[in-house]
Formats: sequence, structure tokens, C-alpha cells
Amino acid sequence: MRHEHSQANKILVLHATAPTCWWSWGYEAVINRLRLVYGDQIEIRIWTAFVYENFDEHLKHYEMTWQDYLDWAKEGVEIMKVPLETNLKREKMSKTVFPATVAFFAALKQDHKKAERLSREFMRLSNVEFKDVSDNRVIFQAAEVAGLDVKQFKKDFADKKGRVNDLEEQQKTMPHGLPIYFYNMIIADGRKKYINIDHAFEPKEVEAAIDYLSGGKLKKNSVNPNDIPKYLQQHGLAPTIEVARVFGISEKEAAEKLAAWEKQGKIEKKILAGAAHWMVK
Repeated sequence: MRHEHSQANKILVLHATAPTCWWSWGYEAVINRLRLVYGDQIEIRIWTAFVYENFDEHLKHYEMTWQDYLDWAKEGVEIMKVPLETNLKREKMSKTVFPATVAFFAALKQDHKKAERLSREFMRLSNVEFKDVSDNRVIFQAAEVAGLDVKQFKKDFADKKGRVNDLEEQQKTMPHGLPIYFYNMIIADGRKKYINIDHAFEPKEVEAAIDYLSGGKLKKNSVNPNDIPKYLQQHGLAPTIEVARVFGISEKEAAEKLAAWEKQGKIEKKILAGAAHWMVK
């Protein structure tokens, strides 16, 4: 991936993500909606990193107590409005989340879309279901769900040195001087203007920035709510608010449509982190 602009007049959406970051889970609706609304008229560039190698050191680095961390998780829910598991037990926390990032780069050796699907699986497992994504059994099961060739994936995943090198090479492509973080999104015009939005979990905020920088010249595709089951088939379990944001409808309307499809037997509901999440049967 080169960081020179491939098309000077193309709107760029820049973001950093990590397969276990709760902000990244919150941004799933935004990124997926932008792809549906604008297609290849915009370029979405995402850099993948990791949140921590050692959880205890992570807390020390940010001068946080365990209670501070719990409060931060609850604050994340308040900011994003996306369900997260906040009833956390310190002894069950993943001691390291670096393997999930290594796994993402292993998946990239096969297919970019499947790597993104794997990353999404880790985000949900870690933040919503409170699973230990440093466990190889969890990692390999997620790889299977993502549709990867698991035998090849295991081989690429075992080459930790190679995948760390992939991570480091990717980091070199990040543009200098732009504040790209897990919790923000930068919209740039490919020349000299950019808009930095922190906590941009409502897609309409990012769309407004794109429309402003593009001068309103981009064609916006309508997103049909009847495609919700197809979306769930592609992306797996999703909370009601994600569905609402992706399809540009109210959460109430999304809940009604999802309940109707559930009644027809097309989709099923799971209660995770105290909230409804939906998937195709």
C-alpha cells in the first residue's frame, strides 16, 4: 500500500483499527455504510495495529487502575451507543491481544475481505462476548468463520516474525503529520484539506464531511433496508444499532424489521452484552 495519493481528486477516509479495540467495533457501521453509499468514488485506507502486548503494562502505561479500565469501558458504551460487555473479570482478560493482530496479517496473505471479516470476528468476540482472543482455539475457529483456508492460515500465523514484519511495513505507509487513531476518522481531499472527527460513530457525520470536501459532487447510492439479511450474511452477528446506522433508519424501525425477519425464520437473535444481536440462520 503506497501512501502517495493515487487520485488527487479522490476523497480519502483514513482510520486506524485493531482487531480487539472497542472503538473499532463501534466504527464497523460507519465503514460498511460508506462502502455501500459511495462505492469506489472514495478511498478508505485503514491501518491495523494492536491495543496491547501485555495488559498489566497497558494499565501502567496509561496510569489506570482496574476500576479505571471498567469505567472507561462503560464510557465507551455511552459514547458509541454500541453494546459492549462491561461486566469484566480481570483474571479472564486476554493477557495479550497481539496474536489477534498477527492473525489478521496472516489472513491478509490469502484475501483482504476475509482478513477484514476475521478482524470483525475478533472485535465482537473480545468486546461483546468477552472471549480470550489470544487462545489459538478461538483464533482458528474465527479463521474458519471468516472463510479462510485454515491449513494455510495456520502456516502463515505460525510465521510470527514474517507477520510482525508485515505490520511494520504497513506502518511505514501511514501519512506523516495526521492524527490517525483508533477513536477518530480523518476525511481528506487528497490535496491539502482534511477534517478530523473524534468519536464519529454516526455515519451521517462522516458523510457530511465527505460531501463538504467533495463539493457535493459524489453520487450517493441509496441503501435498501430489504438488504439487511444479506448484510448479516456477509458480516455475521450485528447489534440492532449497527443495522440502523448502516441502512440509515431509526433503531426502532430496524428492530421492527429484524423482528419480522426473525418471525419468518430468516434470521435469529442472540442476546449479547445485554442487547439483541442478529445473524442469518
